[in-house]
Amino acid sequence: MKILMNSAIGSEERIWGFIAWLIPLIGGILVLVLKPDYKYAKHWAYLSISFFVVAVIASIVAYILLFIPFLGLALSALFGLILLVVWIIGILKSLNNVYWSPPVIYDLAKRLGL
Repeated sequence: MKILMNSAIGSEERIWGFIAWLIPLIGGILVLVLKPDYKYAKHWAYLSISFFVVAVIASIVAYILLFIPFLGLALSALFGLILLVVWIIGILKSLNNVYWSPPVIYDLAKRLGL
């Protein structure tokens, strides 16, 4: 997991990065359409879209796992908890001028065009 700090990021760009991450997919698309020149916000926009894709895939897998009596419920809850923790960490990092690179999400974002 790569984390880079950058103090040259303006407060408006940081807010747009926050918006991108706060509202997965929709926030990311808004940033890419409205503020395509903001490098920091664009980073978070691609991460937001990738996080949404990962969350949808995890939800589908969790739903399938629910057919396994006890283990399925436990794994589904674990997936939800992991997604919630990653989302909260992302919110905090987006407000702190950090280029965060969570493993699976960042790899997918690179494939999307980051």
